[in-house]
Amino acid sequence: MSRLVRYSRYLSRFKTPIFPRCQHSTLPFSTTTVDYNKPSRPDPPPIRVALTESAGRGVFATRKIGAGDLIHTAKPILAHPSLSAINTICYFCLKKLISTEFHGKGVAFCSQECKENAKVFYEVETKADWLAFDDYCRNKGLKYPLLVKRLACMVISGAASAESLDILQPSNLSHEMVLEVRAL
Repeated sequence: MSRLVRYSRYLSRFKTPIFPRCQHSTLPFSTTTVDYNKPSRPDPPPIRVALTESAGRGVFATRKIGAGDLIHTAKPILAHPSLSAINTICYFCLKKLISTEFHGKGVAFCSQECKENAKVFYEVETKADWLAFDDYCRNKGLKYPLLVKRLACMVISGAASAESLDILQPSNLSHEMVLEVRAL
């Protein structure tokens, strides 16, 4: 087969089809089907949680994910801003602050609703001096000390059960080791 024929076949794949009587322009890479009689269902998320031998639990893509695609939505069990962003995002929902109208003690909330929702753990957090804890975690390079602190305060206040602490345990701990940690 000549090079010219192969080259023209290659280029013909990229030609845009022309439909003179069609009101809507179409692209060769997309299709749209609208059925107004059926309720629309959202596509399944493009991710799955799985275990690996080397790194443990992880999140993996199930299909190609484009820039700006919504990957997952959920109400998290807990969230906490990093120390570097603590004054620029909401202390409860982590939204970027536009105004800091709703202040706590050294932190800010984006709304009165977030400030009210944070009360379940924030009152416990403010009763203790966490400076040594924060310094220790920063010096040791621990990744999620603030999440652990928040979860502990939620358990103390009754906003979360003590069983929710199990998520912090590696999955390969024996039952005896888990009981030993719980006894502490």
